[in-house]
Amino acid sequence: MTRPSRALPVLLASLALAGCSYSINGSALPDPSGTPDAPRTTSAAPSSTSASTAAGPAPKIAKPRTVAGVDPCKMLDAADLKGIGPFKRESRRQDDTIPESCQYLLDDGSTGGRTVVTALYQRYEQVRDRQKNGKEQLVEGHSTWWFCQLTGSEEVCTATIAVNANRSILVAMSQAGGVPDQMVVAMAPLLKAALARIPVA
Repeated sequence: MTRPSRALPVLLASLALAGCSYSINGSALPDPSGTPDAPRTTSAAPSSTSASTAAGPAPKIAKPRTVAGVDPCKMLDAADLKGIGPFKRESRRQDDTIPESCQYLLDDGSTGGRTVVTALYQRYEQVRDRQKNGKEQLVEGHSTWWFCQLTGSEEVCTATIAVNANRSILVAMSQAGGVPDQMVVAMAPLLKAALARIPVA
């Protein structure tokens, strides 16, 4: 079972954040298919996925998948991440912070670099209910809950993809001075790559 919701920024904190608790409850994200230069959305998600329906219907799952035996450090590779930058160091498991998680530190040209985290995660509805102002999109027919929050000088964006009735996968990104719209666009292909590596049940 996954740890309390504050664990994600603690994981990101080990290389990028300082003393953050996991309270991703900020502004809704833009459509990930939009352009990086689109203005940041500060209102709640559209009515179909607003806070009033966050506890709504079961997520869409085009092809149920199993996370059994999946290594979270194999969900992404250097080729998937090359659009962000090369590894500053090799990926490493971070199970002591979030069970079944992996952290990647990338050289994006900034001083601290950019952190990406992948995890075999909680039930989708848990995340959706907690992040009430998030925005739902479909990724390869799977419900995906997007959310960003500024934590100190770091922007943390998360995407949670439903893969079966009890589990999801998580892709998160942290960047000092990050612009959510640009981060969402950078993350979109990572979600497809990670999902493709989760075996169909």
